[in-house]
Amino acid sequence: MNRQEILSREREYAKVAGVAAIASAPLYIVSSYLRGTSPVLDFSLATEQVRVAHDESASQLIAAVIGGLGILLLAVPLFYLFRAAQARSERVAPPMIGFVFIGPVLLGAATIISAIAQDQIASDFVAQSGQSGDIYTLFHDLVDDSTLASVGSNLALPGILGMVVAMVYVPLQSMRVGLLTRFFATLGMALGASLILIPYQYSLLAVSIWFAWLGFLFLDRVPNGRPPAWVAGEAIPWPRPGDTVTPEPKPVVVEGDANEVFAEPAEPVDHSARRDRARKRKRKRRR
Repeated sequence: MNRQEILSREREYAKVAGVAAIASAPLYIVSSYLRGTSPVLDFSLATEQVRVAHDESASQLIAAVIGGLGILLLAVPLFYLFRAAQARSERVAPPMIGFVFIGPVLLGAATIISAIAQDQIASDFVAQSGQSGDIYTLFHDLVDDSTLASVGSNLALPGILGMVVAMVYVPLQSMRVGLLTRFFATLGMALGASLILIPYQYSLLAVSIWFAWLGFLFLDRVPNGRPPAWVAGEAIPWPRPGDTVTPEPKPVVVEGDANEVFAEPAEPVDHSARRDRARKRKRKRRR
C-alpha cells in the first residue's frame, strides 16, 4: 500500500477503533462496580455466601455480560493499531495478529461463562442444601461437576497469556515506527505484564483506562496532538536514548556590503622604491 492508501484506510476506521477503545473503560468500570456490590463465590469456604449470591444472581450476570463486552471491545483498537504499525514497518510479523483476538475473546468469554457457572452452582446448592448431608462436600462436588466452571477457568489462562503478548508486542512495534510515544507504549507494556502478576480482574481496569486514552489518540483528541507518524503515513522512529540530534548548520553572515567584493583593485606596491629609501637611511646613519 502506498502512503495515500494507508492514510485513507486509517481515516475510515479511526472513529470505530476510537469509540470501541473509549467505550471499553466505562463498561468495565460499571461491571467492576456491580461485582463489588454483590458477593462473588469463594470456592474455598463459605456456603452462606452462595445463598446470597443466588439471591443476587441477576446483577452478577448483568455485570459479567457488561464486563465481558468491555473486554471483547479491546480487540478492535488492538487490531487497528497493529495494522497501522504493520503498514509502516516490515518488521511487524503478520502471524502475531492472532494474539490481538485470542486475548480479548477468550478473556471476555471466560468472564461471561464463569458468571453463568456461578449462577448454576448457587441455584443447585440452594435446592439441594436442605437435604441431609455435609453442605461443604455438596458445595465442592457441585463446583467439581460444573462443566461451565471448568470451561471458564480453562479459557482464562490462555486468554491472559494472549492478552499479555498482544499488550507487549503491539505497543512495542507501534513505538518503533513512531505511532506511540515511548512513555505511553512502555506504560501499556507494563500494564499488559501486570495481568500475570496480579488478578486480571483488577489489572484489566487499568488496562481499559489505557485503552480509553488510546481511543482519544485515534480520534486526534489528545492535548499535544498525535505523533507525526500518523500524519506522514510512514515510520518516523523516535531518537534512541543517548542519541544527539545534529542541528542544521546556520548560514554564515558576512559583514560588509557587496561593493567591497567588486571594489577596484588597489595599485601594486613598488617594493624596489622601499628598498632604495631604506638604503639611503642606512648611509645617513653611518655618516
